[in-house]
Amino acid sequence: MMKRIYFVSLTALVFSTIGKASGVASPTIVTTSGKLVGVNDGAGGTCIFRPILKPYAHPPTGDLRWTPPAALISSQTVDASKLGPSCFQQFAFATQSVIIPIFNTPPPPSENEDCLYLNIWAPESIQGTPKAAIFWMYGGILSFGTASLPHYDGTSLAKNQDVVVVSINYRTNVFGFPSGGANTTEIPLNQRNLGLLDQELALQWVRQNIHAFGGDPNRIALMGHSAGADSVTWFLQRHPTNPPFQSAIMLSSAFLVGTTPTTYEQAWTTFATAVGCTQPAGMQRLRCLKQVPGSKIHDYFNSPTAPPMFAALLDNITVFPNPVNRILDHKAARVPILQGGMQDDGSIFAVGDTDVGAFLNATFGPGTITQAELAPLYPGLSGFQEISQITRDFGFLCSTSIHTNAYVQSGATNVFRYIYGAVFADLQKFPDLGAYHSSELPELFGTFNLTTATGSEVQLSNTFQTIVASFAKNPFVSPSPAWPRYDPNDTTLAKLAYDGNVVLTNVVQAVSPAQLDMACTAFWNKILLLPPTVAGLV
Repeated sequence: MMKRIYFVSLTALVFSTIGKASGVASPTIVTTSGKLVGVNDGAGGTCIFRPILKPYAHPPTGDLRWTPPAALISSQTVDASKLGPSCFQQFAFATQSVIIPIFNTPPPPSENEDCLYLNIWAPESIQGTPKAAIFWMYGGILSFGTASLPHYDGTSLAKNQDVVVVSINYRTNVFGFPSGGANTTEIPLNQRNLGLLDQELALQWVRQNIHAFGGDPNRIALMGHSAGADSVTWFLQRHPTNPPFQSAIMLSSAFLVGTTPTTYEQAWTTFATAVGCTQPAGMQRLRCLKQVPGSKIHDYFNSPTAPPMFAALLDNITVFPNPVNRILDHKAARVPILQGGMQDDGSIFAVGDTDVGAFLNATFGPGTITQAELAPLYPGLSGFQEISQITRDFGFLCSTSIHTNAYVQSGATNVFRYIYGAVFADLQKFPDLGAYHSSELPELFGTFNLTTATGSEVQLSNTFQTIVASFAKNPFVSPSPAWPRYDPNDTTLAKLAYDGNVVLTNVVQAVSPAQLDMACTAFWNKILLLPPTVAGLV
């Protein structure tokens, strides 16, 4: 008997009561945000609820722009059968020609400042044992991204693996991570990482309501990619005891990199002046900025004259200094971890770059790191290939190595680390990308192109979904045959989907991490463990 999947897109983060949705074309879940009317997937398997009018918080517009999200209580009936808008996105002008085709094509239905909603894909039956829930957070340098992309459709994952899948929108760029300058009367320091506060409120809603969709609030797996994976690490840091999740899955995290102390003051002032708010720093300038149309701010930040991207700031509430020490001191959540990255995580960030010296100067500052001192770490590589590997190591691989090693050193036992190597021709949007950053996501969500995918790609999708769902269901055992718990001093790093191995029984090749981490151990770790800096990638 085929499963049905219900989809619900919730634009209201509120407390709910149990409602039953089964066997109907427009299933309804009753919540205190209202009656959420979803849609059956039509193929037998999932039901989907997607609200487009009701945010999970009050719309963060007008006077509520740059304020923490506020939960919304409502009793209205909501059409939850359509995807809501994306939050306003920012794509760095210089890299739009590469980033947009990979991360925003096809684009979301629309972009809007009123965007705080979540989507739920739930199997039809909510009876019996509550199901594990996967809580998905997209990447995008904390500057772009949305839960509304077709790539992140949870139907296949929910249907094939009998789990509940949740995806959320959170604010990014200047809307989600405003600096407010040095004058904290504009935006207090504890309100500058608004996108992370959005994520917390979304998880709170899921904890309180997922039972209405057949989910188990005690078996929630946080899962994120890139900046979404960084968000998972910050969740771990914020909840050292009694965490509101059971496990954590981090795909290509850039943990440790790109966090500044408390402000992007000059960028904030440049932005304020550019949109016509020339008052001195303070509440008068903030009132002016809140009156600027969101579309005007969006257009400015996607223009050639926009200042550097805004990102998460150290506030000792949502983001903490010395995160490795926090892990070692047991000041981070002690939950099972599945973490890894891509063989070619850096390639998309190197498209069009061939001058290694110029890249190093632009990334780390003139003369800070020279090509000569890196040459022994990357023998035989030059130009694009060398830049790609440097970016992978500094931006992603070494961060993952440091994070997983710290957890193991702290005594954590359920840590599983991987590197993913599958390359499929139909995913190569630019030459020589290899197993690039995000190319595993079509396999994870089952949203690969059915007309161009090979049999191996289809098989790997099923295998990778099984691995992730198995971990979400029971993270205290290996998620796949022959995948040992991680020990940096043993052959416990899982090479996933190398050499055409795509079935569950051979997808894992356990190897020592020493060779893969060689450049990290020899050079990059000492850079990454320096005090926070603006250099690098998120």
